[in-house]
Amino acid sequence: MVGPTLKWKYIIASTLLILVILSVFSWQNLRIQEQQIAKDDEERVKLITDIIKNGLITIMLEKRGREFQKFLETLIAEDIEEVRIFNENGRIIASSVPREIGNKIYDKDMQMFLTQSEPEVFTHRENNKVFYSMVIPIANEEACKQCHFDNAKYRGVLDVEISMDRIINRLQLFRYQMIIFSALAVITLSISLSIMTKHLINKPIEGLISTMKKAEAGDLSARFKTTRDDEIGKLSESLNSMLAQLDSARKEIEKLHYEEYQRIEKMASIGELASAIAHEIKNPLAGISGAIQVFSEEFPDNDPKREIIDDIILEIERLDKAVRDLLNFARPPVPHPLLTDIRSMIDRLMNVISSTAEKQKVDITLDIESDVGKAYLDPEQLQQVFLNIALNAIQSMPGGGSLLINVNKQDDMVVFSFKDSGMGISDENTKNLFKPFFTTKNTGTGLGLSISKNIVEQHGGYISVTSQSGLGSTFVISVPMKGIIDDQA
Repeated sequence: MVGPTLKWKYIIASTLLILVILSVFSWQNLRIQEQQIAKDDEERVKLITDIIKNGLITIMLEKRGREFQKFLETLIAEDIEEVRIFNENGRIIASSVPREIGNKIYDKDMQMFLTQSEPEVFTHRENNKVFYSMVIPIANEEACKQCHFDNAKYRGVLDVEISMDRIINRLQLFRYQMIIFSALAVITLSISLSIMTKHLINKPIEGLISTMKKAEAGDLSARFKTTRDDEIGKLSESLNSMLAQLDSARKEIEKLHYEEYQRIEKMASIGELASAIAHEIKNPLAGISGAIQVFSEEFPDNDPKREIIDDIILEIERLDKAVRDLLNFARPPVPHPLLTDIRSMIDRLMNVISSTAEKQKVDITLDIESDVGKAYLDPEQLQQVFLNIALNAIQSMPGGGSLLINVNKQDDMVVFSFKDSGMGISDENTKNLFKPFFTTKNTGTGLGLSISKNIVEQHGGYISVTSQSGLGSTFVISVPMKGIIDDQA
């Protein structure tokens, strides 16, 4: 199942964030507006109450007492619900609703209204409706005493009730408007984000992905073109630069592969030719060698011609070795692994090379782990490898030196190391050391190390060399202890 794309993740996250921020600010703004509207309405109630009070006082001072009740009844308006006059005992003495006259509704609170320092607007609920109420004492002024001959402190208490329906409807409308505005804002911003994301992010990313898919399919000439200088532009520059480098590297690799293929074909042809020539030479060479050896028996040891015969035999042996090398290179023998004692194999090597080392004044040191044990190897083939490397090391020290042979186990591998104190090998020659027919000697075919490398690799191992000119060389051969027996199982 494919998840949401980066575009929709960004749009959804941004929309949710905008929704939360807008909701918080809208709610806070709504509270402030509600408080302001409520405050304005309270001031309005105070103003209406004050106007009604002044109107009533004016009627009384003008001695139009008969119009008092009629004036109250005319005050009923759209939001003025009721106007009452109480005496100090809390009984209604005049009201915009005549049937209430004589009732007592503020019996317990009347003293509180009379003693309040400043009249305040309060709210109360009645018959599922909410009202603003303001209760104001009407003082017994000197002008009032002209008609009312008593020294009472108050002539009465004015109670004005104004319906809150208007403010409630106003607040409800404001809430609806705020919700609609917020919803429209969120929708508009979401659409805008979608359009901007598509053009600024989604389309460039799709173009980059398309270019990368072309590159994956093998078209390294594909490029993503853009004139932008932002992060997308920098990313496209990096991608194009990488593709250009990959294209250049691929062409170089193809060139090297072609050259290597040509070289392999050439080597294969040379191998076939060498094998054919070696077969043609080997049998006559064996006959010549046998004939020379028979011929040499006719000469006594002190005869000068015997020395010439011996030289001929040495040259025939050298040619025979060259022929064997050619055959081994052209048709590498398959390893025949046996459970071989490592120490016995190395001891046999020491016996073979000790006389040569002694003549060359080379000291050989053997360092072999006591528990190296046995391994499945082809002892004859590996003996050929070790002999070739050891003799090369001895020959690299014409003035004498030292050769350290180290054998140890590392995990499931047995490692053979040959370290000499000879002349060393240059970096350039080290690169070509295992290539067929490469040699730094005046004699030899240059196939010894190449054949050795093939033998080690057929055992499932690897061979490496580290060297520095004038400081000697170290050849390391690692072969698995059970690898080739498992491969042939």
